[in-house]
Amino acid sequence: MRGRPLALLTDTCFFVLVLYSLSTYLHLFNTYGQPQTIFFISYQLIALAFLLIRKNAVTLSSRPLDYVYALLGLGSSLLFRPAYAYSNSIIGMFLEAAGGFFVLGAFLSLNRSFGIAPENRGVKTIGLYRIIRHPMYFGYVVVEIGFVINNFSAFNLTVLVVAIFFTILRLRAEERVLRKDSRYIEYSQRTRWRLIPFIF
Repeated sequence: MRGRPLALLTDTCFFVLVLYSLSTYLHLFNTYGQPQTIFFISYQLIALAFLLIRKNAVTLSSRPLDYVYALLGLGSSLLFRPAYAYSNSIIGMFLEAAGGFFVLGAFLSLNRSFGIAPENRGVKTIGLYRIIRHPMYFGYVVVEIGFVINNFSAFNLTVLVVAIFFTILRLRAEERVLRKDSRYIEYSQRTRWRLIPFIF
């Protein structure tokens, strides 16, 4: 199947990123004691578990750039760094918790259809996928915004913009693959919003 080597390379890079990020976030938690790092650690472990038990892909992208978008959209958040002037704001903590809920809910809805590369492992329309077409990406963005509010710096703000930019490119790459499935076209007609309800 075209795209299989690229998918394998993407999964390998993801595995390396998971090991790196687990080491990074454990260090951040031990150093700064910020509770939100527990979410990032939990997400990485859950993602790795689902990656190991996932179903085979029905369709894969054959465009190399799509895999670059996937890795950059996923890996950009690893560049975030705690600010020394950490602000434990209610808004920031709420956004991180709400975003975490969406990410974990999307994990449970996807189950064995979870993947990194732009692939079709079966169209999901249950759970949070009834609200928006990409609830996991929505959760990522919300968590990242909350993190930047609590750890504001010009560097973190730049990383946030980059992460959102590549998340949108990753989303579009996935939809190009999924739209080859008539079930996804029907689903997208019922569920209008891709990432942010009433906006996009």
